[in-house]
Amino acid sequence: MKTILLLPVTVLFAFSTLELMNSPSLNDDAEINWLSVEEAQAQAGEDGKPLFVFVEAEWCGTCKQMLNTVFPDPEISTLVSENYHPVVIDLDSKKKVLFNGKVKTERSFVRTMQVQQTPTMIFISSSGEVMGRQPGFMDRSELKQLLHYVLSDQFGEVPVSEFQID
Repeated sequence: MKTILLLPVTVLFAFSTLELMNSPSLNDDAEINWLSVEEAQAQAGEDGKPLFVFVEAEWCGTCKQMLNTVFPDPEISTLVSENYHPVVIDLDSKKKVLFNGKVKTERSFVRTMQVQQTPTMIFISSSGEVMGRQPGFMDRSELKQLLHYVLSDQFGEVPVSEFQID
């Protein structure tokens, strides 16, 4: 009896996971103009805005969930687009990137950034220094808080959990 009850749940979960993995990707997202690392660093050098790097993997359902439900939110996409140079990196990719004048693969870049899981958000200053990283899924309110925190005068002075958005 339990097997019969679990089967529909298992099938539903499998289809939900497939649908999430096959749903629109970054290229379909009109709200955030995701840049290459090289483009983001060049623009950051001109305007001083930090880079916002979203590390994901093709197989990561949680990453896809953020890409499809959190980043398309108008408040989040505006906050990211107006205050950061957004970049997406695939944890497993062998695609070449140019960072701080050195060519490496996306996989090597992620290792350099000490990423342990996906998704991970990395904040990099306009001069190419890592400001901080946040691993794990974040919902809209958590990401909004983090994005404001990194831009604030309180960044590094108080824990993000104590930071209040004005």
